[in-house]
Amino acid sequence: MTAGKPLDLRLLPAALSSWAAALAAVHLPWQHALHLGWTLLGVGALATLGAWLLHRLSTAAAPLHILLCCVLAGAVAFQAGTEAREHHSSGWVSAVESDVPVMVTLRVSAQPEVLSTPGFDGQTRIAAAATVETAVLSGEDRPRPLDAFVVIIQDSAAAPTGHPSAEPTGQPPGGPAGEHIGQPEGHPSAASRVGTLSLVTGHRYQGLVKLSPTGPGQRETALVFPFGEPLQRLPADPRTEFTEVFNGLRSATAAASAPAVGDAPALLPGLILGDRTHQDQELSEAMRAAGLSHLTAVSGANCALVMGALIGLVRLSRAPRWTSVPVSLIGLLLFVLLVHPEPSVIRAGVMGSIAAVSLFAGRGRSAFALLCLCVLGLLVFDPFYAMEPAFQLSAAATAGIVVLGTRIRERLEGFLPMVLAAPLALAFSAQLFVTPVLLPLSASMSTYAIPANVLAAPFVPFITVPGTFAAVISTTLPWLAVPILWCCGWAAACLGLIGRVASGLPQATAPWPEGWLGWALVVLYVFAAVVLAWGLVERFRLWQVLLLAGMAGAVLALVLPVTALTPTRGIDQWQVALCDVGQGDMLVVRTQEAAGVIVDTGEDPLLADRCLEKLGVDTVEALLLTHEHRDHYGGTPGVLQDREAGLVLHAGSADWDVGTEVESVAELPVDVPVHRPEAGETFEFLGGVQVRLTVWAAEAHHAEANDNSLVALFEIADSRLEPGVIGSAEQPLRLLAMGDMEQEVAASLLRRVGPPEGVHLLKVSHHGASNGGTQVLEATRPAAALIGVGEENSYGHPSAEIIGTLEGLGAAVYRTDLHGTVVFTVDADGLEADAVP
Repeated sequence: MTAGKPLDLRLLPAALSSWAAALAAVHLPWQHALHLGWTLLGVGALATLGAWLLHRLSTAAAPLHILLCCVLAGAVAFQAGTEAREHHSSGWVSAVESDVPVMVTLRVSAQPEVLSTPGFDGQTRIAAAATVETAVLSGEDRPRPLDAFVVIIQDSAAAPTGHPSAEPTGQPPGGPAGEHIGQPEGHPSAASRVGTLSLVTGHRYQGLVKLSPTGPGQRETALVFPFGEPLQRLPADPRTEFTEVFNGLRSATAAASAPAVGDAPALLPGLILGDRTHQDQELSEAMRAAGLSHLTAVSGANCALVMGALIGLVRLSRAPRWTSVPVSLIGLLLFVLLVHPEPSVIRAGVMGSIAAVSLFAGRGRSAFALLCLCVLGLLVFDPFYAMEPAFQLSAAATAGIVVLGTRIRERLEGFLPMVLAAPLALAFSAQLFVTPVLLPLSASMSTYAIPANVLAAPFVPFITVPGTFAAVISTTLPWLAVPILWCCGWAAACLGLIGRVASGLPQATAPWPEGWLGWALVVLYVFAAVVLAWGLVERFRLWQVLLLAGMAGAVLALVLPVTALTPTRGIDQWQVALCDVGQGDMLVVRTQEAAGVIVDTGEDPLLADRCLEKLGVDTVEALLLTHEHRDHYGGTPGVLQDREAGLVLHAGSADWDVGTEVESVAELPVDVPVHRPEAGETFEFLGGVQVRLTVWAAEAHHAEANDNSLVALFEIADSRLEPGVIGSAEQPLRLLAMGDMEQEVAASLLRRVGPPEGVHLLKVSHHGASNGGTQVLEATRPAAALIGVGEENSYGHPSAEIIGTLEGLGAAVYRTDLHGTVVFTVDADGLEADAVP
């Protein structure tokens, strides 16, 4: 963008209005979405009629823009409303909302992924996007044809029955993947996890499933859980056989990448084909913290590099110039099929094709118009793109490069060589526009994303272009693909090194403030970005420089962070802590300066240990394991290792042997009692704070393990507080921890024994799931509700019903997915909560 060559912004109003219409339509009921479409078309018709009646304005730009905006936005709303209406009229929505299992036939449409959170039984789970082709709905005896997007979630060990098939995508032929040297105990390697994938892209499956609705605005209409038996794999049809050709190429590419150095075996499948299943959690987190995770997903940059290489080959072969576009587009189509034509890949392919056409036409001024055209085409094709973070980030990054990239490069070339100026301008312009989109998604910013991307940029072409060629020949010429990928592996290993080093630097991910301060900084950031763009194109003025300096100072204060220099209220006097251990539960009730009672431990020992270290707890006076689901006891080694333990209490089903299932409990000294308590038993801890624990429920005969949870009532009294204050000896702080008890058993207990009186803090049952019920919430009416839940978990926890009930009761809700670890302190001013950084 330059002053002499302004951007072509004529399609920008249409793109923005269509995006807004898509955001509204996908959240509205289908009737309202269709009404929105009719309304927009009506406004467009009136604008056209008015322009026609006023003949002098018939050639003016404003009515034409209004007409274009209304027609395209209306088309987007119609598309969303029509699709939703079809799901309602077919009975699919009613089936999703009911609890009745449904027999479905579906086809896996995207690469399955290993979920970071295990199932309740500790099994590794996988998720795969799929399309429901037929379903036998309630009251019908024949399958009804459907076309509904869903997500399958099942245990990785649940191998499908029925027709034999090729090995799962990503598993090297010749047997299961080998062990990963140095992998921590309890954390399976990426290779071994990939070897357990039981769903294959492109294949059809049939079986009885339970359906769970997704949230509004999501393309996927339901979460699908196999009911009883694993899904049965159906015989291959022509589409499956066609997809299997590309599945074989993906598997062969992963196998041929194995001999590469460093992190290359895990990164190459992602860098070339967008297959991240070979990355372990540590590497994925490092790439994310460094701002490099976009490199291991198929993006417009991948498509542009592939198409650029094809155009170069056409030119070198001296073929007619007009053949460049069809050859590159055909190559792009094959590349999309190779990496699987899922929505994110289609989006990247369209972006890449628009870039190729722009390059071929040689009209750089039209780049912004082509970006808007791309956005419009994708939204009309599928309005749910408006909700996808990848689509938002792609559009923002491309807009930043188009608006600022050239101008920043020209400025930098005044004192830097071109080989440094170009990638720095690319990374800076993209990151500048992407950051406001990233902040609401991650609540943090990658401090070193720009320098990391600048260092990574020179290595990417040496991976994508030759790596794609190696993937294509991986099954026919494996002896050639292996050395090519081995050479590419050196560049990939360098990317892995950059990611690990950057993520290990201080403040690699700086948390963005919550509340009004965070929003104020976002607004300031956006204004600063606009001012910077203006100043680079025109000329900086004094007020612009002052505003940019203020924004730089604010970001610097966030990154350093200088707020640590100001006095803040610490966490030294906390009484109760809700630990962030991902998709799991862990509470700590403080009994002494460095001691406490622990209720459950989450699933990850590392996260459990980290929380206790932050809290300064080195003595476990009692450990309560509520029941036998691993997300409640799997972190026990992290709690007991290097800490003194005084007592272990547990409930769970009658046949659950804690000493056998929880190895770290079995290793405790013989003088540490391990006890299954009964309802009504009490335990007292008389340290610096008086804590009385009363077992409210500890049954063992229920068929559902959740209902056998140990439910504990804590009464916490601090003699230093004045009488009458919450937390004093006369009015102790009361905490009720419900485990995972479900609503029927909880309601029965309420009828038999009545609710505990005066509950101030309630650990909500089952991570806020709807099957925990609302009876206990309404009976106890707590001042604050505590929910241990993983961020963006696939269970849909916590449910909108539970959150709505709590808010209606006036309870403050604290969730680990939103607030992290939270400590609760009682003083003369009452009960207060603080997040632990």
